Amino acid sequence: MKIVERFAQFTEQYDFELILVDNGSTDDTQQVMAEVLPSHPFARCVQITDNKGYGDGVYTGLREARGEVLAWTHADLQTDPADVFRVFDVWLADADSKRLIVKGCRHGRRFMERFISRAMELVALVLLRQWIPEINAQPKLFHRSVMDLVTNPPVDFNFDVYLLYRAIRSGLRIRQIDVDFPPREYGESNWSSTWKSKIRTICGSIAFMFRLRIGGHA
Repeated sequence: MKIVERFAQFTEQYDFELILVDNGSTDDTQQVMAEVLPSHPFARCVQITDNKGYGDGVYTGLREARGEVLAWTHADLQTDPADVFRVFDVWLADADSKRLIVKGCRHGRRFMERFISRAMELVALVLLRQWIPEINAQPKLFHRSVMDLVTNPPVDFNFDVYLLYRAIRSGLRIRQIDVDFPPREYGESNWSSTWKSKIRTICGSIAFMFRLRIGGHA
């Protein structure tokens, strides 16, 4: 399992746990986990029987984490696992790290992907009155106290904007570092596989931001 192998390269430098969320998989994920994880004690799997969405998977993993510092990133290696430790080093060096979220800023994306991201930043600025850069970029890393702000998270792709908005409103700072984001090698995106799914996701995000602004998703 490539993601476990990649994280294993950092076990001598960092003390961490890797939580792999099986978000309702219907393939042989559990069998693969049973074969791979016993030889990698830093990693463990959390299984969700009913896939409610991306946000529910991320939230479940964060709640299961035992560490003082939490992070999440892509499991398909579209973002290099090394970037998790890069953002951690930036976070650790900050004088007030408990009030800081460090996240990726993606490079290497196609024009339309960049255009959609910039457009959603403008939508967030208008509806939420906050500039939230690269809303869905990963990894994202922060002190576990930030989870106190996550009181009623959405189960879908709006989890990112929800957490960042709540954090900014509570006075936390957002800092970004550049990360490479090459074309996907494994699997297919649930939200961008077709124009219909893209439009549905974008419209859903706009509606969610509107509800968030008026206090309907506190």
